[in-house]
Parts: sequence; structure tokens; C-alpha cells
Amino acid sequence: MRIALPIVASCASAVMVSTLGLTVPAAAAGSATVTPTIDEHALTEVSEDGLDAPGARESSPVTTQVTNSSTTNLPNLLRSPSAVNALGMAPLGTFGSGSTAISPVSLQESESSTPSGAAPAPTEETSPAPTETPDMSGGVREKTEDGVNIAAISDVLEVPESRSSVVGVTYDTETEVTIEVRIRTGEGWSAWDELEEDVVGEGTPGTEPFVVSGASEVQMRVLGDAAPDDARLLVIDPKHSAADQQAVEQNAPVAAPAPGAEASDEAAAEGAAAGAEGYAAQPAAAVPATAAPGSATAQTVAVKKVSQPKIGSRKSWGANERLRKGKASYAPKVRAAVVHHTAGSNSYSAGDVPGILRGIYSFHTKGRGWSDVGYNVLVDKYGRLWEGRAGGIDRAVIGAHVAGYNTGTFGISVMGSYGKSAPPQAAINAVNHAIAWKLSGSGVSVKDRATVGGRSIPAVVGHRDLGSTSCPGAAFYSKFGSMRKDIEKLQQGGAPASPEKETPKPAPKKSAIDTHYEGKEKVLGKPTSQEWDLAGGKVKNYERGYITWSKATGPRVITGAIASAWNGATRTKLGLPVTGEQGGLKGGGAFQKFQGGSMHWSSKSGAQPTWGVLQGYWAQKGYENGHIGYPKSAPQCSDGRCEQLYEGARLVWAEGYGVTEFSPRGEISGGTRDLNASRPGSADDESAEPGSGPAGPGEGSADPETEQSPAPSQTPSPAPAPSEQPKTEEPKKETPKQEEPKKEAPKKETPKKDESKKDEPKKEKPKKSAEQLDKEKRDAVIKTAKKHLGVKYRWGGTSPRTGWDCSGYVQYVYAQNGIKLPRSSGAQKAAGEVIPASKAKPGDLIWIPGHLGIVSETKGQMYDAGSTRTNTSKRSYDWMLKRGAVFVRVI
Repeated sequence: MRIALPIVASCASAVMVSTLGLTVPAAAAGSATVTPTIDEHALTEVSEDGLDAPGARESSPVTTQVTNSSTTNLPNLLRSPSAVNALGMAPLGTFGSGSTAISPVSLQESESSTPSGAAPAPTEETSPAPTETPDMSGGVREKTEDGVNIAAISDVLEVPESRSSVVGVTYDTETEVTIEVRIRTGEGWSAWDELEEDVVGEGTPGTEPFVVSGASEVQMRVLGDAAPDDARLLVIDPKHSAADQQAVEQNAPVAAPAPGAEASDEAAAEGAAAGAEGYAAQPAAAVPATAAPGSATAQTVAVKKVSQPKIGSRKSWGANERLRKGKASYAPKVRAAVVHHTAGSNSYSAGDVPGILRGIYSFHTKGRGWSDVGYNVLVDKYGRLWEGRAGGIDRAVIGAHVAGYNTGTFGISVMGSYGKSAPPQAAINAVNHAIAWKLSGSGVSVKDRATVGGRSIPAVVGHRDLGSTSCPGAAFYSKFGSMRKDIEKLQQGGAPASPEKETPKPAPKKSAIDTHYEGKEKVLGKPTSQEWDLAGGKVKNYERGYITWSKATGPRVITGAIASAWNGATRTKLGLPVTGEQGGLKGGGAFQKFQGGSMHWSSKSGAQPTWGVLQGYWAQKGYENGHIGYPKSAPQCSDGRCEQLYEGARLVWAEGYGVTEFSPRGEISGGTRDLNASRPGSADDESAEPGSGPAGPGEGSADPETEQSPAPSQTPSPAPAPSEQPKTEEPKKETPKQEEPKKEAPKKETPKKDESKKDEPKKEKPKKSAEQLDKEKRDAVIKTAKKHLGVKYRWGGTSPRTGWDCSGYVQYVYAQNGIKLPRSSGAQKAAGEVIPASKAKPGDLIWIPGHLGIVSETKGQMYDAGSTRTNTSKRSYDWMLKRGAVFVRVI
């Protein structure tokens, strides 16, 4: 997306991170109204935590596509200045000639003087010669993998996984950027997806709303030279309402039209090229002189009126009418229809739809400052129609869906993204019926042309025909030819078959979840959602808990405190329950097992999850019955390190190091070494200050060399038995006597002469100072560290050929320079001396539990093998300092 916006006045003097409650007075709220919440986050800077998230720097699909076509076609505004200079390009802020803009249907300006088909005269513009300017766009970490500037990136933000939510970005000033979004599901992070600008001629600048379904987390980033001023990321939770299901059940999908239900091959082949003949744009000379920008006129033919399809009301989906501003505006008639799609997930459930509508409505009004939702009608993928902008569904209400073309047009949007696949036929049928009905009410045929905003356009167009956007998606747009033919048949044949006349379908069989719910109404309350997918099974929300089902687990109930704690990333990690809740634990506690771990509860600790290595260590210590007690927090994991607080200890696991038990305050307690062979290692006191020296017991226990060293020292132990026999001792003494001739060789006298010769030059040649020797050794270490930049990260590895982890890299570098270090990071730290940060020099080590690096010759940076994302690289160690890192000297 390229955004070039005029500066817009803003009444807000500052942007604050906040949560806005959209509260409705009881008197004004309908029975379906709930209170969505909007979490607002600044999106103007690079979040270090956000940048450290897996895949945060992955290449942009947009820039990758352009770069693959031609590296010189990448928009310069997305490149660093040094990259622009290297390629000899124009300055920042210009696009290369290979920019892949979408070509809309031919539209003519009313005062255009350029003959049809004539190429415009090229403009003479000379790009200034590139100059050598420093790259001020940030370090390597603040660029994507293909070198595009990351102007801003958000933290990883949680979203409700059990229901759909809506996100988007708003800003106040002129800018040129690309805004991208990605979501995290149980299968991991999605690819970065471009979030297009939504220009409608109303409110403040911003993106289109993006629907998130079936995900636990979301993240956004801004690519370009600088983030927009006052950019704000909005996360909207539209909540669930008990009335949502009722709204869906009462709004039947639009029936398939009787005529033209199946498009012919010829019609389908027309696709996006349908405007080439019958729908081609005409010169605006035919436009009446009275036409003005924003107005609409049309020359129509007689059409039969099509009956209105069923459309769910605003009240049914819970529209908060207090969010609207002012009264609706009207056009004399509807002259054309503009088809859109919303952005985001296509995996929403039918029960999610009312909530999604509330989310889009909230984003348009509270986020973008519009007077109402932008579209006149919205369509879900199931073929249901929903009222959008207020003012009367049967009237020519002026919406806010495409700048310059709102007056006299009918904006209809299908919920979902349809760039790669078209909407289901049920949704297309609903769109066709709605457009046929709306145009026929004004006597407009789908074959007519209309003059809107001073341009002559077909009666049915896509958003992309009127603006710089891909909306409604390439796959959806390819269906327009067959859609126009079906709309024409509807207008010629009158009303299609009504839903009421359809043969009623037999009642669907109850699902396993609904069957299991019987008799549990008082415990769980009423259902608040449809069934949704999770971890290979299904989940359904209730007022006081959940019921889950999968083939492997069967139906399971989650209630109470455990149900409250089973959310977000915890839910993604644990998966579905495999047992019911079980009591009888110490102090009246309870627990429930899940696919990926367990949830334990006590009156003092509340409900907390456990999983993985830390849970395994806790199990070996007796679970809640041991000295560790109940968990008091969820595991917190990042950068190869996890920790969890318990009543009697704090457990820390570090990659390549193992599990260490600390006291709750952070000190290593005596006798708390983890001696499990499967998880070797221990950790140091994280609170150690520089200069405090090595930590206490447990250092280096993960080092294989130190663990094996006792074995060789014990092998001579059988020797005393044979030494007690005098007969065997005598021949051993005689043996060296037979070797006496070797002593006669002059070789033994040679060393004496050599020693005297060595002594003489030592007196003649001055010795190198300790400082010189120290510097030489450090320079050699740094040289070796540099030599192996780029070697891939492999946990447990120790070789530059196959890869290594942080301690394997350090061990190798120092071994090449005559310094033998143990294998694990903790043992390497213990092998040296902790020094104050002020005395650290290149070649020293910087260490935190589970990770270490080699201090580089550049202030604030280190050489390390950090992860599969960074591999062996030179980077800042500021993040380690924030976690209490200490410096260690081994040279």
C-alpha cells in the first residue's frame, strides 16, 4: 500500500495507550447490545520485544514480489538510503517504473482532453545524482530479511481466541508507508499480510479493518522511512452476546436465484475483462452539463422490480446507536453498486458474524471518526445479508465506502479476504440478489452506465475500479462477468424464489457437545458462541465455562477458575482437556489434564498452567506435595529461557543448560541441583552483580568433560594388588636398566646447551609487556569470532561445519586460541572471573543464565550464536543487560 495523504487537522493533542469502553445507556440499548472494548496502542516506534518475536523480520510478501521481478522496482521509500545509493536510484519517496499497481476499469474524467487510447506525454524529470549519505534508517535488526526498513513494530498482542475480533490502524498526517499484519494460531505465525489504506472521504486517515478469527495473538508493523505521526493500533473485542445466535437463526441465507443459478462457461470466462465491450467506460462528453462531482446520473432501460431479500437489521446484530453521529444523508436515487470485501479471516463461524459487525462498526466510528459504518449492506460467507449504514435499507443512503463515489452508489461488502479464492456461491447469490433489488428500485439495469463523481462507470463495479486498491480481491473480481449476467436475469425475470417457499430441511442432528450439554444447563449457563475449532477438535463457549470435544478426548467440561485461566496463549499451548476436573489434592486443590500440560488450582495460588520441562522437574519433586508446592504463575518463556514461580521455589530452564531451582526470592538453595541425565545443568543467581565472583554450588554441572573426569582418575585403583607381589616388582626395576644405552646418546647433553643458548637471546631481546600479550590474545579471539560469522545456529552443536549454539561457539573460538573452556554456558561462566562492566574488554564474555556471547571491539555489541533467526552474528547485548547480565573474564 502506498499512502499519500493530505495533512488532516486533529483535535487530539496526544495519543495515549488506553482501553475505551463503548458503553450504552440501558434505555438506548437494544436487547442484543453488548459493550465492545477498544485497546489502543501507539504504533510509532520499534518495540524491542516485538522485534524479537519469531518471524518479526521476515520479508514482506509485497516487497518480495516486486524485488523478484526487478530489484530496481522496489519502492525507494521502503529502502534504506545506502541501498538507494548503491542501486543508483531516485531519492526516497518515489516509486520505480516497475511498480505493480492494479489497472482499474477504464474511467474517463469529465474534462479530460486526452484522446481515448492516446498515451500521455512523458514528463521530463531528472533524478538528482545519488550522493553518499549515511544509512540513518536504523540497524540491521530494524530491517526485514530483504533489507526493507521497519519503521515501527508493535508488541505481540493477545486477542480472544474463542471469538472473532477486529484490528486496524489510524493516523493523522501525510505519510508513505506499507502497513502489515500477522496472526498467531495453534499452527504458529502466519505470513505478513498487507493492510490496505481505506480512503472513503470521511473521518481521519487509516487502514481497512482486519478481522481476526481463531487466533490468540496479533502483531503489526510499518515498513517505510518513518511511521505515520500519531499512528494508533486498535484492537477491538466485540464480545459475545446471547442474542447473537438468535440473530443468526432468524436471518436466513438468501436463496439461490431461480434463473441463471449456474453461470455458463462463456460468462465465467469473461471474468475481470467484462468491461472491455458491454461495460466499457465512455468519454464523459455524454455526461449532462448539470453533473457535479459527487452527484450521479444514469440513462436507464425498463427493468422489473426485484423483491427485497431478507436483511438482518442493525438491532439484530447489536448496533449501538449512540455511536452514530448526526443523521443519514440521501441521494435522489441509487445509480450504481460498488462491491467490496472486508479484510482478514475467512474462518469465522456464523455465530461470530454479529460480533464482527459490531467490531467493524466500532472501528469506523470510534477509530476512524466516521459518522456510521461505511457500507450500506454487509454479506457473510453463509449468504446472509446484514444492514450496514443507518437511514433505511430501502432508501438511497449515502455511505462511506469509496472516496468521490459515495453519492448515488450502493456499497455492499462481503466479509472475508478473496484475493486467492472467491466467496462461496451462497455469498455471491446474496450479493446478486441485493444488487438486483437495489438497482431495480431506481429503475437501473445492470447493463446501464452511470455518471458518478464526474465519471462514467458501469452499473456494477468493484472498489478497485474506483481507487488504488486490490478490493474486492482478484478471485472475487474474476466472478463479476457471470455475476452481471445473473443480476440481469434476475431483473428480467422478476423476484427469485423466496426463502419461505423452500422445502424445510430436517433438523440437524445434535453435535457431541450439544448432547453433552444436556443436564448441565445450571452449571454452564446458556451458550454464547457457535462451535469453533481448536487443536483438532471443537469448543463451545457458555456463560460459565466451555465444553470441548475431539475424537481422541471425547467431550470434556471446563468450568470455574480453570476455565477463566484457559485463554490466549495458555489455551494455545495446553490444547484441549483430556480429563475432567479432579479434586482431592493438598489443601483442597484441584487439577485438570490437557493435551499439552495441566492446570492446577488452590485457594492461595489460583489456577495456573504447567507444561514441558518445568512440569517434569516439578513432578520429580512430588508435585504440590513436595517442597516446591503449587505453581503461582504461568511459565514465562522467551529467547531460549523459561521460568515459573511456585510457592516454594522459582524454576528456571535455559537452552543448553537445564533446569535450576531457585528460592522464591532468587537465591540458589543448597541441595537444589538438578541431576537428571535428560536435563543436565544448573543456573546461577540472576541477581549477581558485576564483580561479585562466581556463584555457589552447581556451577558447571552440565559440562560433559567435568562429569567424565572422575572416571579416568579411578582406573589406577586396581594397581595396589599386583604391587604387593615382590616378584613382579623386581623385573619392573630391571627393565629401565636395559634401556641405559639410550642414556649414552648425546641427545641428553643437547638440552643443556640449548638451555644456555636460550638464556642468552632472552637477555638480548626485550620481553613483551603483559598488556601487549593480553591485547594480542584478545585480538586473536576477536579475529576468530569474526571469521565464523554466519554459521548456522544448531542447539547442542559445536562445529562451524554443522552449526553450534552459544556455548559451542564460545568453546570453539577460545579453543582455537589455546584456551580450553567447558561445554555449557554456566560452566564457562564459572571457569572465569566475574568483573565489573566498566572493566570489560573485547574478548571477555557476557552471560545470563542460558546464554552468553563474546564482547566485541564495538561498544555495546557482542558476537554470539543466538538463535535460528540470528545464527552467528554481531549484535547488541543491551537486551542481556536488562536481564541482569554479568561480564566474565577467561583470558
